[in-house]
Formats: sequence, structure tokens, C-alpha cells
Amino acid sequence: MKTLKSKFFLSFLTLLFFTVTVILYGDPDGRTGRTLKTSSSGCGGCHGSSATADVSALITGPDTVNTGQTVQYSLKITKASKTGAGVDIAVRRGTLGVVSSNLHLASGELTQNNNIAMTSGTVTVLFNYIAPTTAGTDTIWATGLATNSDGGSSGDDWNWAPSKKIIVKNPTGISNISSAENFSLSQNYPNPFNPNTSIKLQLVNSMNIRLSIIDATGKELEILQIGNLKTGEHIINWNAENYSTGVYYYKVEGDNFTVTKKMLLIK
Repeated sequence: MKTLKSKFFLSFLTLLFFTVTVILYGDPDGRTGRTLKTSSSGCGGCHGSSATADVSALITGPDTVNTGQTVQYSLKITKASKTGAGVDIAVRRGTLGVVSSNLHLASGELTQNNNIAMTSGTVTVLFNYIAPTTAGTDTIWATGLATNSDGGSSGDDWNWAPSKKIIVKNPTGISNISSAENFSLSQNYPNPFNPNTSIKLQLVNSMNIRLSIIDATGKELEILQIGNLKTGEHIINWNAENYSTGVYYYKVEGDNFTVTKKMLLIK
């Protein structure tokens, strides 16, 4: 009986030591769920109770990407007095991928394999962002940890990175195609055309309308109509004499809707 009690006590001490060690030293291979996507505490509890303003964490990369596109981004962590770093990177709609060898993917988020060495108080890690297949907006979140590289958590500081907002657009540059019950937009006529074509729209109610012409890259070329149109049928003409053969789009924006259609200019 005494032997059993001794074994139980030793097991309890081992578990207690392991628990205290985890609390004291944290997770050298990183933790997920520490970004503003899912947490309001960040690295608090293990590495200081709150974010520290003099830790800089900055996500850098394109503000606009195409659907399904893979783009490289970076996260730079800086604090002059520190020698190591940890990270957690999360995304709302897209997918993250490893570029820097000191990161790994866990539960859809990127975190460090172990303490990342800083040079002169700074380090930059690279990662891939794979855009979703549908247009819209997306967000990348990150939390940066600055450490003393001593295996402990005492004196470590952390901070949130400013959230990175991304516009995800279709390759044509048209990011919103929809319809409205009180509005109809006909296909331009003729189509294909050279160089004149007519665009017909029907309004059930009077409203402010903006009609623009866009090229295949998403660049706005002309605004054909802006302002209030009355109830009824409206025909608006476009002369494309100054433009070359190719695919173009006409986009109508009204009250809480956008409708876009494609047309072909052949010269």
C-alpha cells in the first residue's frame, strides 16, 4: 500500500512539474488561436498580460489580388532589446501556406517551429496567401512575440499586427455581379459592335444610376451616366472609336446593387 502511495505521489510530482514547466516556458513550437480573429488576450497569460506598444508587428503584401491567386506576404517583428520571436498568423477566407522554413501550418494558421532568432532586434518571416475562389474581401491577422531567447517567458513582450484587409477580385477586375428586382439591364446591341453600341436599362422606380465602361483589366475608362434617372426605359449610347478590339464591360450601380455585363468590340 505504501508503495502504491509512493508511486502515485511521484506521478503527481511529475505531472505538476510538467504543468509548471509548460506554464513557465510556454510552447517553443508556437500556439494558434492567438490573433484577433479568435482571441482578445493574444499571448497574454504566458508572455505578459497585455499587448506592448513598442513591439512592432507589420504584415506587408498586396491590397488587391485575383480569385484563386497565390501571393507572397511578409510579417516583420521588431523590438530593439529582444533576440527572438514567435508568431501566429490567421486568415478569414483564404488559405495560408509556408514559405519561411521556421514556420509550420497548424489548424489553418501559421506559427513558429521554435524560437525564431532576431538580428538587431528584428526578423521577417514570409508566407503565402491563397485567395478564395469567390470575389469579395478578406482579412489576414497576426500576433508577434518578442522574446529573450532564454527558454522562459519572463520579460517577453507581444503585440497585434494591424489587420491586413484584402480585396479579392475576379481576374477581369469585376468584383461584384448581381441583379435587382426593380431594375433590369439588357445586353448591349449590337454585340459584337464597331464602334457604336446601345445599352438599355429599365427602372421600376426613379433612382440614382452610375453607368461606367471598364476594360478587361478592371480599369474604368468612361462614365456614361451619373445621377438620377426617372422610372421607365433608358437607352445610352457608347462610341468606342478611340479603343482597340477586345472585351469590355459596362457596369451599372444603383441603390444597393451593381450589375455588370460583357461586350465585344471588333474593328
